Parts: sequence; structure tokens; C-alpha cells
Amino acid sequence: MRFNSIRYILIWVLLGGFIASCSEKTERKIQAKDWLHITQAGKLTVLTENSTLSFFEFKGKRMGFEYEILDTFCRAHGLKLEVKVLEKIEDYETLLKKGEGDIVAANLPVEINQGDHFSYSLPYYQTYQVLVQRKSDSLLREPAYLSKETVYVRKHSAYEKRLQALEQEVGEEINVRYQRNLPLAEDLIEEVANGRINFTLAHENQARVAKDKHANLDIDTRISFEQRIAFAMRPRSKVLKEKMDAFLKQYITSDAFAQLKKKYFDYIQTDNAEIRLTPRGALSPFDAIFKAAAKKYNWDWKMLAAVAFIESRFNPNARGFGGAYGLMQFMPNTGPRFGVYPDSSPEVQINGGMRYLASVNRRWSAIEDERTRMCFVFASYNAGMGHIEDAQRLAKAAGLDPNLWEGNVKLMVKKLSDPEFYRSDVVRCGAYRGNATGYATAVLSLYDRWK
Repeated sequence: MRFNSIRYILIWVLLGGFIASCSEKTERKIQAKDWLHITQAGKLTVLTENSTLSFFEFKGKRMGFEYEILDTFCRAHGLKLEVKVLEKIEDYETLLKKGEGDIVAANLPVEINQGDHFSYSLPYYQTYQVLVQRKSDSLLREPAYLSKETVYVRKHSAYEKRLQALEQEVGEEINVRYQRNLPLAEDLIEEVANGRINFTLAHENQARVAKDKHANLDIDTRISFEQRIAFAMRPRSKVLKEKMDAFLKQYITSDAFAQLKKKYFDYIQTDNAEIRLTPRGALSPFDAIFKAAAKKYNWDWKMLAAVAFIESRFNPNARGFGGAYGLMQFMPNTGPRFGVYPDSSPEVQINGGMRYLASVNRRWSAIEDERTRMCFVFASYNAGMGHIEDAQRLAKAAGLDPNLWEGNVKLMVKKLSDPEFYRSDVVRCGAYRGNATGYATAVLSLYDRWK
């Protein structure tokens, strides 16, 4: 019996060693995953976050500053870009090691002493951290004064590290706080804008986008030096890094990259190169076009005109966030479907906008009450159908009426900026931080004044 016991022990020891050896070989194989494996699979998998700088969905299109860079890289190499959106910062390294992702795009500053964890690409952007606060008579302008304040940041983020360094610099502790659900920098900016917290940190380019949506924000207090932003890869993905660096070296000096930066950070809200006078007694210089376009679909032309005014102030040359253009602010992926391009005439723009609104109206045809249906239509025109359908599903899950706007779906549209809600299993398009509810109200209020 004793001999058999010893034999069994030896078998288990050898088996355990064999399993451990196989596990180590598998891990080394995954760690060595590189360009050959990527090209054989035909796809590059990016680990990212649901934010303007990285990746988001807007009006039915996948967007994001970093996403578009990687999409251009993939198209240049005949690869599909697969996206995995993560919630926890620490998951990036874990999933890279497991081979479940090939590259990290999360607005990462290049850090020293990370060679065992990440290999960074050539930096493609430089920015700095700013303090995000609400406008008031007592704005905080000196970072040293943060020792007297409470600052909310994302745990394990570059912002937390900056505050830790600042504590050492000023010789005083800063009351750094975190919120549950691991909110992103953009979520915390929303919290500041809505008055729920007083301070957070963000990169300047990200804060600039948020300030365009929230006029009550101040982002002029600088907190850090310039930081280089780059993609991160496995340290042993040497060929992928070579390919990415070679691509970025050319791309960041190209006109396409200059246009991409303008699209997300430096877009022009208005362009007054063309001035049109509104005739006496008219709503706009384009009343006749609005009337003719609306008549084809049995719409009230003043409702169509109200959309154009809220979108562009009747400016056919207006430019907006994400490359939106013209009187009706078509997105680059949507405009061509309706025959509208940045250089299209006002008549083409208005007719395209009317066709688009009519198509959205048909998709909400099950809602019988016209006023309620128009709320869904205008919110969908502003945010995209996907986000409003997400709000419908959230409403249904919460026991609310998915076909009522006020107090029901409208409430859930606003909740889509909250991680607790936009990470729900019923949400398909991720976070929505825009103002579709205010947009729908503004269009209908203007129409009420004009009719």
C-alpha cells in the first residue's frame, strides 16, 4: 500500500510539472504573438474605452480619435479592426498577456519603467492635464491650492498619478476621491458640469470637447507638463510595433491626420464666408426651399426650418464635431446616403435633411401621438437611432413605458452618461454624453414660436 501511495504521489508531481510546463509554454507563445499571427487571423484587436478620444458610437457610426487612427492603419494593411471596450484600467495588461487583444488605445501617456508591461508606439499626440471646474468668481488657478479641495479621478489613472506627484511637489496631501462604477474622465467631467462634484482632471483636448457641450466649465488651469500619448502593445510584439511606428511616422505629418485633429478637437462651429440676408417677414433665406422640401413628405415646413436653425443657425457652411457639415449637420457617413456632401448647395442639403427626417419618422411610426413621436424623431436625428433605442430598452427594464417620452425614455437618455446605466447588458451602443433631450425640446419650442 505504501508503495502504491508513493507511486501515486510521484505521478501527480510529474503530471503537475507537465501541466505547469505546458502552461508556461502557452503563456510564452501568447506573449510572442506578433504580426504574423495578426495577419493570419486577418484582424487587429484593440482594447479601448468608451470615450471621445478612444472609441464611441454616434449617429450609427463607430468613431473616436484613436479608433480612426487604428482603422486607417488596418485598412492600409488589409486588416479588420476588432474592438473590445473595457471598464478597468488594470484589465488592459491582463488581456494583452492573455492574447485577447493586440494593442491598447486608451489615451495613454507614455510612462517610464513600464518595459515589462507595455511597449509603446511612436507618440502621435501631445497634450497636458487640466483642472476641470465650474465657472465662478473664485476659480482655482494654482495647482498647489488643491490641497484644500476634494478632487475626483479615475482609480489607477494617469490623473491619479499626477495628483500623487503633485502632493510630493507641494508637500501637502490632496483629498483624492473615487466613485463607484469606475467612471471615465468624461463621466467625471459630466459630474462637474452638473454640479455633483467640484473638481476633476482631464487631458486638455478631451476637456475642450466637453467644454463645447457645457458652457459652464472652466479648463484653463494647467496641472501638468506636456505628455506624449501613444498606443501600447506586448513587449514582444516587435514587428507590430515596427509596422505601427512606420505607419505613424508618415501619418502624423499628413493632411489626413491634420483633418482628423480638426474633426475632433479644432472643428469650426461656424464659417461666415457666405452671408445670406433674410428677407423681411421670412424665417430664413431658404424659406422657399424648406416649403418645397417639406411639401413632398406632408411635413410642416416650419418644423424642418426649426431643425436647420438649431443645427446650424441657417449656415450652409457650418462645421461641427466629428466632421458634421452644412445646414442640417450631416455626418460624413450619413450625408452621402442622402446625396449630401460638404460642398452641396443649400437646396440639396435641405432636401437631404428632409429625406433623413422622414426616414427616422417612419422608424418611429408605431408611436401614435404626433408630439411624442416628434420627440423621438428629433432626439434620434441628434444622437442617432441606436442611443434612443438603448434608452427605450433601459426604460422597459426599469418598468417604464418605452413608447412615452416625458418621464420615461427621456429620463433614460439622460442616464446613458452614467456608467451604471451605459454598461447595462441591454445597452448596445455604449455611453451617450450628448444633449439629445435638450435638442428635441429646443426644436419643438422654436417650432411652437413660429407656427
